Amino acid sequence: MQSDEFEPLIAEDDGILYMSIGLMEAEQEDEPNMVDHPVFFCPFCGTKVQTPEEVDAKTGGDAN
Repeated sequence: MQSDEFEPLIAEDDGILYMSIGLMEAEQEDEPNMVDHPVFFCPFCGTKVQTPEEVDAKTGGDAN
């Protein structure tokens, strides 16, 4: 993936950790948009980082 502002891991102010999983082309924009997903388990050791319920409580959304 390539982008001028690419960050593979994003820690938001609300404490949620996201991983960038791709770039998506948008028809009406010049730059591709980042596609992020909450990280629930460490990709290296498997330790639980956060639960879908914790992410939902902080964002008011559906993290599943």
